[in-house]
Amino acid sequence: MESQIREKISILKDAKSVRRLHKGFSDDQKYVIDEEWLLRVFSSREDERRKTEFDTIRRLSTLSDRIPEAVRYDVLQDEGLSFMVLGFVAGEDGEAALPKMLEKDQYLAGVEASKELAKLHQLPAPQETEPWYEVKKQKNSRYIEGLRELDIEPAMAQTLSTYLCEHEHLMKDRPNRFQHDDFLPSNLIFKDGRFAGLIDFQRMDWGDPLHDLQKLGFFSKQVSVPFSRGAIDGYREHVSSDEKFWRLYAYYSAVHVVSSLVWAKKEGPDVYDQVYGYALEVMDDHDSFTREIPKWYRTSGGIADAGHPS
Repeated sequence: MESQIREKISILKDAKSVRRLHKGFSDDQKYVIDEEWLLRVFSSREDERRKTEFDTIRRLSTLSDRIPEAVRYDVLQDEGLSFMVLGFVAGEDGEAALPKMLEKDQYLAGVEASKELAKLHQLPAPQETEPWYEVKKQKNSRYIEGLRELDIEPAMAQTLSTYLCEHEHLMKDRPNRFQHDDFLPSNLIFKDGRFAGLIDFQRMDWGDPLHDLQKLGFFSKQVSVPFSRGAIDGYREHVSSDEKFWRLYAYYSAVHVVSSLVWAKKEGPDVYDQVYGYALEVMDDHDSFTREIPKWYRTSGGIADAGHPS
């Protein structure tokens, strides 16, 4: 970190230890201060969006004590940089921690993490936010256009395009609330074998809260099936009255397959090949989306073999 920047951020002046964090896809410069605070430095061109992120984290702290504390937000005008200071959630991320846990503990971690997510989903979107259906329908149209430009099997592309269009009505009249938008093991922190917190709110958005489960069968399942099953069971306790749960889960899983393929193509062949493999798994888990409940989902009651889209 350049000395002139360090001199202008008060929390750094008396710091006993400062270490850089490199993991993750964010372009932020991230530093852990005295193992207690997390400093994120970024371009002031992102100021409006990032200030919203910071203010939202502060509001969410009234709903959960498992998220970082929002401490300070400021701008370094001469440098064209802004920064936020958050509480540092110590521990291992889920990608490292979950495989070392017993399967029953992985399951319980999923239950606990999703219940915490459900608390955050109580935060309503700002009044000026456009209806979820209108926003997401437009995004899906762009994803479908992008899908047509990819070199994938025509039958697969047609199945996904048709499914997204024929079932988009499911998104009508859905609640407009906080979305973390990146709920997966790498953004969950574990300490002493227990879920400790949810981090990384940079992708936050507003819309149907069930959309936050879309990555379970794509990324989370690759790390831990018991965790992914627990996350669904824990969340379903919160939305037990939602008759559309499985239909929406399947729909948003299909949306994520399409958006991930379009995104991955821009990231290079290695990323694309990995994402394409995950996409094929999701297609198989849902029998090309002729079933709602994925094959990997299991409960003691054997519910996994039920459920077909209507």
